[in-house]
Amino acid sequence: MKQTFCILSFLVSLTLTSCIPNLNFDEPQPTGDRNENKFKNKYQGNYLSLGDSSILTIDNDKIIQEWNILVKLTKTQIDTTEGIKLRDGLLYSKDYEKPFPLKFNGDTAILSYQYNDTIFKLSKDQILRYFKGIYFLNYREPSDIWNVKTMKLDNEGILILNTIYGGEAEIKKIQDMTDVKEITDKEGRIVDYKVSPTRKELKEILKSDLFHEGIRFQKINNK
Repeated sequence: MKQTFCILSFLVSLTLTSCIPNLNFDEPQPTGDRNENKFKNKYQGNYLSLGDSSILTIDNDKIIQEWNILVKLTKTQIDTTEGIKLRDGLLYSKDYEKPFPLKFNGDTAILSYQYNDTIFKLSKDQILRYFKGIYFLNYREPSDIWNVKTMKLDNEGILILNTIYGGEAEIKKIQDMTDVKEITDKEGRIVDYKVSPTRKELKEILKSDLFHEGIRFQKINNK
């Protein structure tokens, strides 16, 4: 799954979209393992992100992340940010159907907004597996390949959510472990990579620490 990093956070963001290809899999990982029908009790609860102070909630069958966003914008930022505009005290974005109300303090516009996203929900297109203390969150892509995240608790009880990308350095390392197929667009540009690792090869990929995004969460209460 590709990430966006925002200067003005979510809706009113100055968005820089990552162009790094994803590393996808032919089938859910680990290959041959059974599907889980819920998260273990010790994982369930509310977590505080150590990066952006969002709240991650793990329920029986889903993971939801919630952000409380407070953004201050100058008129210049609004006028020069592509994709957003101000009209009748409301902020409009080409990426969202509903406008967002603003409060003004002099020439500064203030947006206070609560946003939540279901980042995983058990279904036929989002499959959960567990292997050697690690949860594998498998997401079926439209082209019927699978994007995979991992999630685990470290020795200090910190929840770590990891993603693997297909950057040049990562792909070179993975090619030493398993065969890698390039997925190209009509112009011949590489848009994604695909692998079909054996269980042994998957263990090597995990040991190599290529699942490197490392979003960390501290548990604040149990469900």
